[in-house]
Amino acid sequence: MSLLSRISSVMQRVTFRAIACMIISSICFSILELVGYHFTAGITSYQVIWGRYTVHILFMVIVLGPRYKTTLVKTDRLGLQILRSLTMFAMPVCFLIASQYMPSNDVWAAYWTAPLVMLTLAAWVLREPVGLTRWIAAVIGFAAMMLIYRPDRDLFNPAVILAFGVGLSISLHLTFSRILRHDHPLTSLFHTALWVFVVLSFIVPALWQAPSLRNVVGIVIIGLVGMVTLYVLARAGELAPIPIVAGFAYTEGVSRLLMNLIFFGIMPTKSAVLGTAIIVLMTVYLLYYELRQPEPEPESTPTLVPSAAKN
Repeated sequence: MSLLSRISSVMQRVTFRAIACMIISSICFSILELVGYHFTAGITSYQVIWGRYTVHILFMVIVLGPRYKTTLVKTDRLGLQILRSLTMFAMPVCFLIASQYMPSNDVWAAYWTAPLVMLTLAAWVLREPVGLTRWIAAVIGFAAMMLIYRPDRDLFNPAVILAFGVGLSISLHLTFSRILRHDHPLTSLFHTALWVFVVLSFIVPALWQAPSLRNVVGIVIIGLVGMVTLYVLARAGELAPIPIVAGFAYTEGVSRLLMNLIFFGIMPTKSAVLGTAIIVLMTVYLLYYELRQPEPEPESTPTLVPSAAKN
């Protein structure tokens, strides 16, 4: 078999596509943070979030609506779709409130427990096997992120509960994506935006500040990139069991460091370089490990509670 044939064979594997989706979502999250930081000064963060999901919904209705019609909204599990959507409301709200009481670096440090939470939820809620290798990789990735963010004693601030809530929100979002994987991907993508938009539409009018043209451009970019982010994040959980993809979330630390360096000339600290190198090595090994495993078997739809809890 030629090299190109082998590469093509690997790229067609479900495991590879799920991992690629998680890595792409990590890169997109980095883009969102950078665009938000440089384009949205002067308006409230809640406006930015509301604007993001407004752009998201308008794009899906105008561009995808004529082709997919009711597919965008049709679901047999509306309650779960709403809960899944509200995790994307809870995530930024927890971050914004936590950031008022502790440095953002400490908030991010707490957030990076998320892959560990993902593995815990996968094992306990979805009954998906994790295995020692994935646990070790997640712990190493978390330690590397601590080298990048270097949290201080403010990490013991009571607001850290909200910072952990940021990571819990995205972990629950991925878990719900896995549970709802038999819904059409565009259905889940539309509902994710719809219910955040609905909730914020009651809040934003009281906080409204007139946006500049720069703000509007930033919100449009955030809306479109955010839509891609949520799509590939959900697809990662829909295509393969969460333990396969969770550890690759740490690649966001690498992409954020590189973007800051390339576009803004922000030099990383020595500890950040070390942490990044550890994540790169861990990611390469984890990719090698996962691609050596058999493809995931088709499964029945998982439940929200462990089977033992139903007895």
